[in-house]
Formats: sequence, structure tokens, C-alpha cells
Amino acid sequence: MALRRSLVLALALVGSPLVVVAAPAKKKAAPVAPAKDAGSASGSDANAGSAVEPIEEPPSATEMSGTEDNPDAPHALTIEEAPKPKVAAKPVKKTYPVELAQRPITLTQNLTEISISPHFDVSPFLFSDAIHARYGITDQLQVGVTYVYGGAWNRDLITPGSSSVGFHSGKAFGVDAAYSIFNWLAVQAGVPFYVSPFALSLQLAAPLKFHITDKFAIGGLDDLLNISLHNFAPSFYMEFENALAANNLNSQTQNPPASLDLSIYGIYQYQRQLAFFGRVGLLDYFGNGGSSEPGETSSGASQFFIKAGFLYSPMDYLDLGLGIGFDDLSASGSFGMQAFVNVRI
Repeated sequence: MALRRSLVLALALVGSPLVVVAAPAKKKAAPVAPAKDAGSASGSDANAGSAVEPIEEPPSATEMSGTEDNPDAPHALTIEEAPKPKVAAKPVKKTYPVELAQRPITLTQNLTEISISPHFDVSPFLFSDAIHARYGITDQLQVGVTYVYGGAWNRDLITPGSSSVGFHSGKAFGVDAAYSIFNWLAVQAGVPFYVSPFALSLQLAAPLKFHITDKFAIGGLDDLLNISLHNFAPSFYMEFENALAANNLNSQTQNPPASLDLSIYGIYQYQRQLAFFGRVGLLDYFGNGGSSEPGETSSGASQFFIKAGFLYSPMDYLDLGLGIGFDDLSASGSFGMQAFVNVRI
């Protein structure tokens, strides 16, 4: 019995691999061709696999935009808009310092400044004023015009026997130009002329200004030389001098051929809007004509002057100031006052 069992077990062990080897291999599913008609598919084909659906092409750009892909189709006309005219940009004004001590010699580009500075001497009484306008073409180049619009004095100073004080309309005009070579040096030239009788001169200057600190500056030579080219050299400071020179022509009295103004000034910026200044200098008249400045003890051809004052800027575009001093220290009556009004636009 035991022998039989051992024989059956041996046969089972030997036969099991033969059964595995002899088992039929699984057939691979054949690729199914697309059905010509969904209704003709047999049951066996349906069990084998479903038909492959055709791949849809993405819509064309014309279909997406809603237009026909037809080159012969009419196209809408596109109307081109006419180019708009270009508007020229307005000139931009650069920042101009409110602080007097920090201001450059020439105006910044596209800035205009209009100034008046009425002044008078005490004895004999002399009053005069001029309006001066300057414009900055560039930061380095500026042009200006000046008109001495009037003055007042005792007529007896020119026409003896008349003791009344009267106002006289001015007849002096001028044009000038200044160019900054450096931020501390400029060159300036002007042509003053007098209307009747006609007189012409050449005015030259070399304005200096050194910015020592933010609060302190020194300068000078901003009204250096005035050379007579015809009859006499017109003055922009005092209309009385022009009237006296014109009268000298009638009396055949020689007028000074030129005048030299050597002066220096200092500026102390006390606050942003308030500055104090002082100026001293020597005004010399060449030739035998001597000075045309009347006074109690006038020294003649040379005048030493000293002046001081303040300038207050309540707004960025407005300056108001006042000064006092002597036009000639040798003439006590030359003491006077001067106001300053500057407007920038």
C-alpha cells in the first residue's frame, strides 16, 4: 500500500510540469479594423473590441474667428485714421534758487525776470528808476532790455533860475547779453543809447560770483565799463546824468568819454527767504569831463560809494528789498534809499 502511494506521488510530481508546458498559449487579440457600418458588426466582433473613432481636426483660425476660409469672399474695407498732429511740448522752466546767495549769474533756461529799483538822493533831491527785463535762452546765455522810464530833480540843477522839482520822462534804452563761461564767471556786453539828442555807448562787464558756502557768496565787476561811442555814454542808473550830458552838448561842455565802475559785493543768506547784502566800489570818470554827480562836496572825477540792504522773497517768483547808502562818500547829500522789486515768470 505504501509502495502504491509513493508511486502515485512520484507520477504526480513528474506530470505537473508537463501539464503546464502542454497548456495552450493565450492568443493575442487581432487588431480590429474600423467597421464599415455600425449595424453589420457581429456579436463576436462586439465582444472583441469597439471600433476606433476617427480623430477630429481642430477648427481653423477662420472658423474660430467666424469668417469664411474663402479667398474669393469679399473683405471689409479698413479705414486708416489720419495721424494726429503732434503738439509741441511746452518749454519747462528749471528750478531757480530762492536763496540769493545760491543764484547763478545768469538766469536758468526759459525763465524771465522783470525788475525795477527806484532810488533817490537826499540833497540835492534826485530820483530815477528803470525797468529791466532779462530772459534765459539757455542756462548759460541770457538777453536783456532796459528802459530808464523817468526821473525827478530840481530844474535849477540844469536850467538856472528854475527852482521847481519836476518829473522828466526817460529817453535812455539799451539791450545786453551775458554768457556764463563758468559758474563763477560770465562776460556781458550791452549797447545803451539815448533818443534825443542821440547818444550811443558800449557797456562791458565781467560778472563774478563765488559761492563760498550755502549761506555766503561774494562777487563783483557786474557793471564794469561804459565807453562813449557818440556824444556821451548814457546812464541806466540816474536819468539826471543823461539830461545833464545832453545839456552839455548844447553848451559845448565836454562829457566824460567813459566811466569805470570797480565794485565788489557780499551776500549773507540769513534764512531761506531773507538775505542781507553790501556793496562797495569806486566809480571813476575818464577825461576832463569829471563827474556829473551833484553834491555838497563832490570830489569830481572819482566817487567812492558804499551801500547795504536786504532782499526778502515771500514767494518763489517775487523779491522785495530795500537798501541805503552813499553814491559818493565825499558828498553828504548823496545819501539815499533804493527799493528792489523782482518778478519772475
